[in-house]
Amino acid sequence: MATPFAGGGATGAGRPDYARFGLFYLGYYGYVGLISPYVSLYFADRGFNPVQIGVLMASFQVSRIVGPYLWGWLSDVMHTRVRILRVSAFTSLLAFLMLPGVGSYGGMMAMMLTLSLLTSAMSPLGDALTISTLRRYGAFDHSYGRIRMFGSVGFIGAVLAGGALFEAVGMRAFPWVASTLLAILAGVVLTMHDAADDGPRTAPPRALPLLRRPDVAWFLASAFLMMFAHAALYVFYSLWLAQLGYSKFAIGVMWTIGVVAEIVFFYYQGLLFARYALRTILAGTFVLAALRFGLTGYLAQFAWLMALVQVLHAATFAAHHSASLKRLQAWFAGPLQGRGQALYTGISYGVGGTLGGLAMGWTWNALAPEHTFGLAAIAAAAGAFCAVMSFRAEGDGAAQASAAQTRSAIASDEVSPGDSMPNR
Repeated sequence: MATPFAGGGATGAGRPDYARFGLFYLGYYGYVGLISPYVSLYFADRGFNPVQIGVLMASFQVSRIVGPYLWGWLSDVMHTRVRILRVSAFTSLLAFLMLPGVGSYGGMMAMMLTLSLLTSAMSPLGDALTISTLRRYGAFDHSYGRIRMFGSVGFIGAVLAGGALFEAVGMRAFPWVASTLLAILAGVVLTMHDAADDGPRTAPPRALPLLRRPDVAWFLASAFLMMFAHAALYVFYSLWLAQLGYSKFAIGVMWTIGVVAEIVFFYYQGLLFARYALRTILAGTFVLAALRFGLTGYLAQFAWLMALVQVLHAATFAAHHSASLKRLQAWFAGPLQGRGQALYTGISYGVGGTLGGLAMGWTWNALAPEHTFGLAAIAAAAGAFCAVMSFRAEGDGAAQASAAQTRSAIASDEVSPGDSMPNR
């Protein structure tokens, strides 16, 4: 079997060198770990007011709605993911190097929209490349988590190191630190190559008609609801704990517990997938999310309980992420892989995260902070129903016929002795 890397990219046993994928996740999520907590502080240091900063931050979400599918479509049409990842990495690096010279608010808005659009290719296409390679070797269950955990390590490392660095030298160093991370990421992407059997030279089938399938629609609805619910965590969790009297150190500890929990899960995820059915894992993540957000909203005054609740991040983020990517393979594979990953990212993180942030903000102001997390718990419970319905809808005869048509359309890309991946 041909290896997916050129120039010594495989081990002696003929299997791919997964270290390159691990380095990709390390670099990309290191970049995310720098952007997420510190870019708003950089905007403030540049003199923008809170309203302007809020609009600038919202621009990231807008691009995440449309950007991933555009890049996914382009990758499927051009039959390449790596070349697009290289363009994304190097143009993002160029844009960040220009950032210190942008003085006006309008210029900064244009720059943020451009950066967000460029970097929105990295997550779905990086996942698509990794998953398609692992499928060729029948290694998703065992290996994906151990590769993806490097992203979690990169994220928490960037958060901690960035905080110490900016405390010492100030926020004006932010563009240069981010540029350094992007330069390293670009160097990693240069060493990667598309899988040898990942580029059919026929017109790829259409992806959007699959959205009419009930099982696909129910699944994407569940993904939307999970990220809708997580908006309470990503936007208001720190503010909620601070309002209850937690110190900044204690808040940092809570976030660290969550990231460590996801790292542990990713390392051992193969054991979970070997023991439990996919439908049980996926639906269970929503049930645990409802429990997590309910306890966070109404019992957050108990620090010991919050520490235990943060361990559930292993389920509500890590397990849900891996199970969702595996679930996507029931419909989106081969020439549909890039667009499938992009649809999932755009609908869940893009639309779900954006609308969730708006809804949680309204709840915070109009009702009470605890009800913000109560709404998140309700959304997660609704997501559990959607996840269950996604599997039940597979029994429909029309869905089965559609599945057969889809498999026929992608058969030329999917024939491989080690490529089977059951979706239950």
